[in-house]
Amino acid sequence: MLSYMKGYYINTYLLLLLMIVVGCGTTRNVDIQTLEPAPVSISNTIKRIGVIGGKVHLTEEKEQTGLHQLIYRENQQLAKEARDAAINGLYNELAADRRFDTIILMEDIVQNKKDPELQGNYLNWKTIESLCQVYKVDAIFSLAYYDSDTRVSLKKTKMEQLNLLRVKEKVAAHQITLETLIENGWRIYDPANKLLIDEFTFNNEIVSTAKGLDPYEALQAIEDRAKNIVEQSTQTGSSYGARLQPYEHSITREYYVKCTPIFEQAGVYTSSGDWESAAKLWKKETENPDSKINGKACYNLAILYERNNNLTTAMDWATRAYSQYQSKKFAAYIEALKFRMRQNDLLELQQSESLPSK
Repeated sequence: MLSYMKGYYINTYLLLLLMIVVGCGTTRNVDIQTLEPAPVSISNTIKRIGVIGGKVHLTEEKEQTGLHQLIYRENQQLAKEARDAAINGLYNELAADRRFDTIILMEDIVQNKKDPELQGNYLNWKTIESLCQVYKVDAIFSLAYYDSDTRVSLKKTKMEQLNLLRVKEKVAAHQITLETLIENGWRIYDPANKLLIDEFTFNNEIVSTAKGLDPYEALQAIEDRAKNIVEQSTQTGSSYGARLQPYEHSITREYYVKCTPIFEQAGVYTSSGDWESAAKLWKKETENPDSKINGKACYNLAILYERNNNLTTAMDWATRAYSQYQSKKFAAYIEALKFRMRQNDLLELQQSESLPSK
């Protein structure tokens, strides 16, 4: 009996110890809202913008049935409309940016490798400077190319149709699927500094399908394909213009809510949004003689200050956390904070440069 009780207490002790160890690793997530710098920085000396479109290129399928030729001809006109929609999307985005005085839509120029005036699909600086002088602009935004590739697939199927008695019945039919892949490349040229400020490529896919008694009828039954492609292209142009603007972003961090009863109570406070009360408890645990618990309390305080957008103090606490307990997680968090601080510096620089020049 004594041996049994001894074994019971030992097992209970080990179980409790395991619960403490596992519990000490229990975390909760917190989302932190940040304002990230614009992906593209542009000088405040650039006030007049020229927007130029490039060549539309369609990939033609090897199979040349009458149906494929019809789709190809339709796609030629649609691609031009979509390319123009992309340029208009960019134009509207730039026109809404108070940093710029004037936005000018310039005549299209062929931008491909066959043009002797161009180098590897890029406008050379002689061409850029000439365009800027003619249109009196400080920089050129270029839709360098608009590539569209539509794959056509057909298969036999069934569809419902009203018969002479106005009763629905299933009949033999054809299903057509048009899978359109669109790639367009954008560039920004700064002639004063002979600098390619930015280069970016968008890839989109639009799939349209419909049924008909024959392939031609199925093609005619497709709805909103042209509308969807044009709208997607407009959004692409707008999205490219938005690369000049800071954007909101959400990052997720983990913090500790177990380890000790004090951590658990702090977790109750954070659940109700009372982070300041939680901070007071974590600060108590920074005096804990257990370096692991001490370090996690410091780490939690770092998360708190990052949440409050006080990155300098957050870094102080994160560094102290790592000095107490050399966790790879703490080291990675310090690197993440360094990156955020660099991003904040870039954001401040962009905001200062966006102010009107004197």
